[in-house]
Amino acid sequence: MMKLWNKPIFAVRSTFIRGYASNAPATTTETRTTHKAIDSRKTYLIDMYTHMWRENSIILLAHHNNLLSTENDSIRKLFKKVDDKNKTNKVEFRKLKGSLFKYFLRASSHADPASKAANRMIKRNKIRHPLENLLKGPTAAIMIRDLDPKLVKEVSKVLASQKEKLFIMGGKVGDEYMTLENIDAFKNLKSLPELRAELVGLLTMASGAGVVRTLEAATTNLAMTLESHKNELEKKENPESEEEPKN
Repeated sequence: MMKLWNKPIFAVRSTFIRGYASNAPATTTETRTTHKAIDSRKTYLIDMYTHMWRENSIILLAHHNNLLSTENDSIRKLFKKVDDKNKTNKVEFRKLKGSLFKYFLRASSHADPASKAANRMIKRNKIRHPLENLLKGPTAAIMIRDLDPKLVKEVSKVLASQKEKLFIMGGKVGDEYMTLENIDAFKNLKSLPELRAELVGLLTMASGAGVVRTLEAATTNLAMTLESHKNELEKKENPESEEEPKN
């Protein structure tokens, strides 16, 4: 067997594969039991899909009309511009192997979707996934790290420039599975930082108004108390000034 850095290529590739499954159990090639061979391309892709699914808040599934490699590069450059503009965000584009991604979706609730146990779970429970019907024909995923409606809007503009070459069909936003209509509604929402800023402003205004009301109430109560005390003193000092009761 060919050696690389004094290790078998099999072991090196297996280590590389395991790095994609961020939430899979920490295992070695001897203890991890995968449905397909651990160094196979199918295991590699399922592990990559697992990493992709769990590390991104938004995944948009898009149909593409057999994009050429030059078109792939052009789209990635456009997404890179969006990414650079939104420095804290991350946008990635990847073509999917439809049948294998469908299998991953069905196994995605398992800790290790590439495992034999995940395969048994799918068969035993006859699992189907809400998004798998979108995987008809050539499909790509646009991955967005942060839960940011504004970023989805910018990504949508990039896709609109591609006309019928690449268009969104649905996807995952947070823990919700969304149709195209839901995504269109989501992208017009304000971002989380903007909503937080508005909430802070409203709380500040409400808090300020509350303080004013408290001070006004305290002043009124103090005035009423002093007035009452004054009347009581006047009665004690001039008792004859009180009117005699009528017969």
